[in-house]
Amino acid sequence: MLLRKKLCVAAVIATVLFLMLASQTIQKRHSLSLSLATSISRASMPRKDSSTGIVVESTASVADQISELESDVPPNTPKPEAEVKLLEKTQEDKRPCGCSDSCLSDLSESKWFSERYDPKQQPVVLGDNNNFDPDALKWWLALQRSGNDQTLEQVMSEMFRVVSPPTVDVTPLSERCRKCAVVGNSGNLQQSRNGKLIDTHDFVIRMNKAVTRGFETDVGNRTTHHFMYPESAVDIDHGVSLVLLPFKLRDLEWLTSALSTGTVKMTYMRVKERVAADKDKVLVVNPVFFKYVNDHWTERHGRYPSTGMLAIIFALHTCDQVSVFGYGADKQGNWHHYWEENRYAGAFRKTGVHSADFETEVIQMLAKQGKISLHL
Repeated sequence: MLLRKKLCVAAVIATVLFLMLASQTIQKRHSLSLSLATSISRASMPRKDSSTGIVVESTASVADQISELESDVPPNTPKPEAEVKLLEKTQEDKRPCGCSDSCLSDLSESKWFSERYDPKQQPVVLGDNNNFDPDALKWWLALQRSGNDQTLEQVMSEMFRVVSPPTVDVTPLSERCRKCAVVGNSGNLQQSRNGKLIDTHDFVIRMNKAVTRGFETDVGNRTTHHFMYPESAVDIDHGVSLVLLPFKLRDLEWLTSALSTGTVKMTYMRVKERVAADKDKVLVVNPVFFKYVNDHWTERHGRYPSTGMLAIIFALHTCDQVSVFGYGADKQGNWHHYWEENRYAGAFRKTGVHSADFETEVIQMLAKQGKISLHL
């Protein structure tokens, strides 16, 4: 009987202790929840700045506040799978263009590239009210003397009465992946069978006296931009942008004339008096851009950059991904145009004003740094 009473007393004591312990646990959890809620509430409540008296709204999100309150989580704790996917999506959203693999304007991928590439450069003249850098303009005007009395402002004002000011948007867009092919005129395009690949690009840039008819298998048949200067001018098809490389003031006068009166017949040589082209698609490369390419990319090797080099750097500033075709010598080491017989091997390599060797090094380095895809 006495033993039974002792067991009953022990059971009562155990029950009381259990209830007390459970009560304390519930109180602690409730206290922690209140503390967390109070902290978030205080952090998100408006507060008055003591120095200005202005009421300031908190900009921190609830997620940020919880993150701060839970900052004591061990650093090596694995992140949940959902959080990892969210982080990857956030990094993808920060990509400056819509290409899935790489974007030219991403300067974090190559120190060599970021030291040369200036995203603030404007590759084309946008109208007759341009704020040209005086030093760059002085350098450009000295490239090839024109011998006329008109100022650049006067010449450009007359030019934009004939052609339309461009509306080119070179800003990278996160939802766009603009792929461009820059097609040179090298004999190494012969039997390359690159035509179909070239034509898949959004922009296809050609230059000077390039032809496609009869060479479609190797060079394609699409063209969106055709680079030229007066001495290399050809008629271009409807829908193609004529891109003028003005090496002198006279070249701007020629453009105005070639698309209107046809009065300019000479520069330093006889030139094509009229050119067939859409006046609303004409682009004029910015004289300041010439100086930028000369200083940053060809590093003053040669008197000034070649048409081919200017076209590639132009593409770097207007496209998200760039593929380069038809540059350099052919497989036998000869330099000639793909549509011509190789009667003067090497003649195009030594022009006297461009440094073909250094420009080739720059192009190869761009490929090595993953900024262009080079097809040789």
